[in-house]
Amino acid sequence: MTGSASQRLLNAGDTLFNEGDVGHEAYLIETGAVEIYVERPEGRRVLAVLGPDDLFGELALIGDQTRTACACATASTRLSVITHDTLADQLERASPLLRHLLRVILARCRNNLRMIGAGETFQPDQIVRAPETGGDGNLAIKRLRLEQAIAEAMRKGELVLFYQPIVRLGSGHIVGFEALVRWRRSDGSLVPPSEFIGVLEDSSLILEFGRWAIRRAATDLHLLGADYHPHRVDDEPLFCSVNLSVRQFGDPDLLPAVRSAVGDCGLQPGQLRLEITESGLLNNLQAALELIEQCHQLGCRVVVDDFGTGYSSLWYLHSLPVNGLKLDRSFLQDSTRSQRGLRIVRAVGRLAVDLDMYAVAEGIETPEQAAICHDLGLDFGQGFFFSKAVPVAEAQALLRQQAEAL
Repeated sequence: MTGSASQRLLNAGDTLFNEGDVGHEAYLIETGAVEIYVERPEGRRVLAVLGPDDLFGELALIGDQTRTACACATASTRLSVITHDTLADQLERASPLLRHLLRVILARCRNNLRMIGAGETFQPDQIVRAPETGGDGNLAIKRLRLEQAIAEAMRKGELVLFYQPIVRLGSGHIVGFEALVRWRRSDGSLVPPSEFIGVLEDSSLILEFGRWAIRRAATDLHLLGADYHPHRVDDEPLFCSVNLSVRQFGDPDLLPAVRSAVGDCGLQPGQLRLEITESGLLNNLQAALELIEQCHQLGCRVVVDDFGTGYSSLWYLHSLPVNGLKLDRSFLQDSTRSQRGLRIVRAVGRLAVDLDMYAVAEGIETPEQAAICHDLGLDFGQGFFFSKAVPVAEAQALLRQQAEAL
């Protein structure tokens, strides 16, 4: 998986690399110990002895990739291997200033190490060391390990899709689903989404996972469609919304994946809908516009998630041909406490009708909230009041119960 880290095991006495070798990787020590040294005519000079959570070899990732010292395991050692793709993945999201500062700092560190290695008056405490791990360092290590775990979960098939129903508020009839990623470990336990989704979306892993999710959602939607019976004659076929992260906007394989999934599963293009958060849309406007235009050419609909949390909503609704809005749950909470909140929900409902969009109220947790949204003109809703996100087999059962009740 591009951008993720792999593992390497060393026995005591194994040499990882020698001074002068060409290297393209850095290493994070998980367990064990590594000695960093240089060989000189008068003998070996030990520069550092590193242990768990120490990072080394990072200078090979930028600029000159010639190793400035040797590295040897002094005990049985397990390393996480950090590739150039991993660094490029992080730098791509950093500001130009930060990228420049990093390159300058690493270049100076490399120069200092060369001077120390060649100096006749070298003392071990002169070695340029990274600051004590803490704060940002701990967060960086935790994130790296979480990316490794997510990559492994993908290989094992532990990342799965659950489906939360989207209902017509007037009848409570399910008309669609939102596909939501869940991490189900081999023992059946679920990792809370808040612990991994942000890291998944920010890493390059999201590209591969996103294409898989589209294929999986289309396959499951075809399966669910067999148990779906419209409640009204004007109801469209059952649909499924799939969330996109900002990183997927520029993925050249995204739309071909949508086209292939829709065609292979015998769906109408409008049945598979892509959700983009309002903040992601506004912060990447040109990329979002290109994506939306391509979706329209394909016949796939685009929905704005978390509507109302951005800063120029009306402007982009005028400029971008989106097909639907999902009202952020915070407005629904306000509607039960204030007249201002009620008016905002009503205004969104009217706006959607006037712009020929469908609007969904998110986060409905009580029958009172469902009734308020319906009375204010919103046609669709989702939330724990109707159902939490469930595996596809349970989603099938919900549709079958619904069909039996018709």
